[in-house]
Amino acid sequence: MSRFTAAKYDLTGETKNGRPVVCLTTPLDYHVGFLGSGWVITAPAGFCCDLASLPIWFARTKAGRRMADLIARSAIVHDRMRQDHNWPKLLGDYVFLEAMGVDRVPLGWRLIAFAGVLLNFNRD
Repeated sequence: MSRFTAAKYDLTGETKNGRPVVCLTTPLDYHVGFLGSGWVITAPAGFCCDLASLPIWFARTKAGRRMADLIARSAIVHDRMRQDHNWPKLLGDYVFLEAMGVDRVPLGWRLIAFAGVLLNFNRD
């Protein structure tokens, strides 16, 4: 069963495309597949990203803030995979979808977020 390790992050006070940038203060590991599979995606302490890359108009709504909170860890893993050019885009997108399931994000929101990353071809 896939799982996350606990991680903490702090706001930097910076913004990227209008979204706040956060940096991990502790590493975040995402173990993919069954326990002991050896497939681990690690976002090290100091890794910075904008968490959920939701449209600004939606991110400022109550529903948008709730969704961003729910998919934060999955978004960190996805951003880590997208910044590392050794990971193919579709694999990163699939891991994002799976990680949202691990975090028990409702199916409708998972599908919306997954469609969003499928249509985004930026690497940073």
